[in-house]
Amino acid sequence: MSRKLVALAVVALLVAVGVIWTQVVQGGSKRLAWQDVTAQMPDVLWPKSVTRSFWKRRQVVRYLARTFPEGPPKVPPFDFARRRLILVASGPRSSTGYRVEILRITERRSTIDVLAREATPAIGDHTTPRLTSPYRLITIPSTSKRVYVQWQGRP
Repeated sequence: MSRKLVALAVVALLVAVGVIWTQVVQGGSKRLAWQDVTAQMPDVLWPKSVTRSFWKRRQVVRYLARTFPEGPPKVPPFDFARRRLILVASGPRSSTGYRVEILRITERRSTIDVLAREATPAIGDHTTPRLTSPYRLITIPSTSKRVYVQWQGRP
């Protein structure tokens, strides 16, 4: 009888640790609403794969000036007092048909986690051979939390 009692106590302890870990340490999680604003800054050829988060306009302006020294794209008006801007770019590709998709954004106790994926053209898709750079420019409600972007299917 005592072995069963010990086993039951161990199981209860493991369940309690799991609950504490997910609710206290990780802080639980919830889906975060976001807006796709890529159309406000179209046709940018990002020179490399990049994920960046901006909470001030001057950060975007400086980043673009460093990335495009021969003429940065114009920064559209964003309400940085209420929104945070996130850039997710997969880098140069050799044809049309590639795109970046935002699968979900999760808010945790101390972080914002963005899950993105690059969709590639399938055999038989009608694509045009030319230099492209798929990306998504999205906004989330203003926050001081650190933003992490993870690519689905990439190490």
